Amino acid sequence: MAIAVAGLGFCGMAGAQVPYRSQAGEKFLFESAGASRVVEKVRAESEGTVVRVFVKPGDSVVKGQVLGHLELDAAKHKLNLARHAVESRSSVDAALAQADSWTVTREEIELQVRKRSLEQSRLEWATAMERMYRANFEQKLEDEKAQKLEFEFSEDQFEKRHFRAPVDGIVTEVLVEVGKRVSIASHGFTISNDNAFSLPLIVPDAIADAAVSEKVLPVRTSDGKSVGEAKVDSVTDDPKSTGSKIVRLLIKAADFPLVTRNKLMGMKFDVLLPQVALEDAR
Repeated sequence: MAIAVAGLGFCGMAGAQVPYRSQAGEKFLFESAGASRVVEKVRAESEGTVVRVFVKPGDSVVKGQVLGHLELDAAKHKLNLARHAVESRSSVDAALAQADSWTVTREEIELQVRKRSLEQSRLEWATAMERMYRANFEQKLEDEKAQKLEFEFSEDQFEKRHFRAPVDGIVTEVLVEVGKRVSIASHGFTISNDNAFSLPLIVPDAIADAAVSEKVLPVRTSDGKSVGEAKVDSVTDDPKSTGSKIVRLLIKAADFPLVTRNKLMGMKFDVLLPQVALEDAR
């Protein structure tokens, strides 16, 4: 549920409960689901043999840090080939040059035909050649699109052979071993952060996009006693509702008073989100 709120602060919760209605100077106030402590299981996104493990239980890690990886040689070779194909535009550029050259030739012959210094058959011939080389160029462009898709796929497959920390925290479990095979979705590592809590927030697509651009959002405990900030961690589609997204926010327990800190588990928060136009939010 969204409540229109005047100004930038949290005081004065004026306005009826009209979902996603916006007027000049207003913001949107949403209620999160209950806060939960950050404990993330890092699972394998590809099957293969573990060749490197870079961390051990007790190590501090940051979001995105590589924890370990599977064998990479074959995936890296495919990625390098795909990258080379994308970066080498010589065939596309040559095809464009040929097509442009025949366009110039056709235009020159067309002018001569108008002056009656050349026969119409010469123009028809030049036009056919222009079309042929232009079609060749268009095919090269299509090939280039396919190469880019292949590169993106190869890049994704290469990345999936890595284990990365999804959040800042401490490694509490390492369940993979060098030389051992893993299957897709195998639990490899666990990352915990006793100082961080996750706040899931369901909002319309347009408002979720605005939330991403903000990166940090004002939040207030549901009892109205504490105000702080939440970091936008991720935005994913809501599987239960089309047109909505789940914005995952992270808050730090240390940012709140001790009396609040002890009650954070399960606590709901009011989250102040940026204004968007009414038609965008529907």
